[in-house]
Amino acid sequence: MKQRQPSPWIAVWAALLFAGCASPPQRWGEWIDPALGPGSGFLRDGKVLVACDSFDLASRAQCQDNLRRALEARGVRAVGAPLETTALNPRDWEGQLAASANAAGAKAVFVLSLTPATTSMGSGISVGVGGFSFGRGGGGGIGLSAPIGGWGATGFSATGRVTDVRNGRMVWTSTFAASPSSDFGAQFQELTRTVLDAAQGAGLL
Repeated sequence: MKQRQPSPWIAVWAALLFAGCASPPQRWGEWIDPALGPGSGFLRDGKVLVACDSFDLASRAQCQDNLRRALEARGVRAVGAPLETTALNPRDWEGQLAASANAAGAKAVFVLSLTPATTSMGSGISVGVGGFSFGRGGGGGIGLSAPIGGWGATGFSATGRVTDVRNGRMVWTSTFAASPSSDFGAQFQELTRTVLDAAQGAGLL
């Protein structure tokens, strides 16, 4: 009985998926207020309140500490937002952060949001979750707020945004998505570093 030869496309897909697992976070988009101009150094002038929006309090605290230290290492006078500053309505949360920034004497708020973006299905295949579809131009996903079948090997998206406390306007934002991984700590650190590199490239640092 003649055996069927595996399709050459299987090897191609396997190579692409393996390469994708080792790839750095991919940028989904960026916007900067044209009024800032290049090399504004916006985050270097005065205090900056930092906060993280993530799926639980423990990861939020760890993310916020990492973000504060990473900004301080780049010459920013960063202060952490109170961890009890939470609200179900994002608009209410932004208002609480603005109040905390004013109380701390901060001129800007830097928020890092971490959201599940992809999850591994166990055979090298990744499925978009949480409104993202990794490896495409953006978009639909399958509308889940958490990965399929538990956390497992999950890729997160990270969105950084900077708000000017004086007028409440967002002046910069950028989003990156990472490949699925079960090492969340390393993934969060890499995403934080990548977002800050983007902020530096935009002239804010």
